[in-house]
Amino acid sequence: MKSLYVIVGLFALIANVLIGLIVSSYPSFNVGLNSAVIVLTTLLLFVLSSIKLKDAFKISLTLLTCILGCVEFFLGLFANDKFENNWYLVVLVILLLVQGALFMTSYVVSNYSKE
Repeated sequence: MKSLYVIVGLFALIANVLIGLIVSSYPSFNVGLNSAVIVLTTLLLFVLSSIKLKDAFKISLTLLTCILGCVEFFLGLFANDKFENNWYLVVLVILLLVQGALFMTSYVVSNYSKE
């Protein structure tokens, strides 16, 4: 399953870069931002499948990571092509922090309660 996440993430990254090269209305800032979102989402899914969690945590976090990855990708499509005063970028960072906090909390809770 781990290799499937990497392969799908690699294909999505290649498709994003190729579409960015072909479509002139897709700014390079957004291509880079969405490439980072694809890499981070793939990395989170890979780490999630590698660490030991209870099944309920693993299934729900996998689904949540996929959904939030899609939301982050669409936010990256509509983000302004500048770094300053970019509220889409702020929301992306907050969503990534929430995902990281959920991962850490789930890992601690899953390993704390050994049933």
